[in-house]
Amino acid sequence: MVLPELPDIIVLTRSMNTVLPGRTITDAKINQPKVLNMTAKDFISLITGRMILQSRQRGKWILVDLDDSLVLAFNLGMGGHIMLHTSEETPNPQKERVVLQLDDKKQLWIHFWWFGHVHLIKSKDIHDHKQIGKLGIEPLSDEFTKDCLSAILSGRRGRIKSYLLNQHLIAGIGNVYVQDILWRARLHPQRKANTLSDVDISLLHEAILITLQEGIRYSGGPKERDIWGNEGHYPEHYRVAYRTGKACPRCQSTIEQIRVGSTTSYICPQCQT
Repeated sequence: MVLPELPDIIVLTRSMNTVLPGRTITDAKINQPKVLNMTAKDFISLITGRMILQSRQRGKWILVDLDDSLVLAFNLGMGGHIMLHTSEETPNPQKERVVLQLDDKKQLWIHFWWFGHVHLIKSKDIHDHKQIGKLGIEPLSDEFTKDCLSAILSGRRGRIKSYLLNQHLIAGIGNVYVQDILWRARLHPQRKANTLSDVDISLLHEAILITLQEGIRYSGGPKERDIWGNEGHYPEHYRVAYRTGKACPRCQSTIEQIRVGSTTSYICPQCQT
């Protein structure tokens, strides 16, 4: 069970934008009040009657713009989904943390196992949000250039993998997509960031873009779903991620699994020295 990452969130928000804009939230059922940033009573009062305008991605967050200058912010934590259901279906209150009723008689079930959030924020306060406001640059934005990446890593003495996973530096990369990013860039996850050459940084920048775009193209990572429940196919295209004991697609060496800090890494010992 993993946390949805940037490609998975983009796939989900795109699917949400095909069916939700123009829909009005008519009611909400809160099965786990602690996931909210306010009382359940206040949340239901503020969200009832609001129209959904659009959904967008910010790091590992889903931001749903509502009328009345409100933003519904979801972080799906571990094993999270947002799925559309008919009015005849009955959500399991032990699994579905929040259920939104829509004016077309459909329901949105918000599910996650751990660490998820469902926050309602005023649009003007989004940059002051204690989590969203601290997110780093979006790696698929025009501002994320090779020079930008170089500046982010400049003078940093720690492991390169740690910085790629640091959401305050670069938003949206997690332990699934970072595996093939490092493989493409021919970088060992324990390589010190301040030892990267200009060529290394160019390769790393390119690897980030290619890997994340590939994740989107294949509809997301393992067990990730769009709003209709369709699973992603990116795992079918892993290079080294989760392929312990199999052949590296570049040099045919045996892929190894190692521990890097508190995370697991998958590497080709020949390509990533």
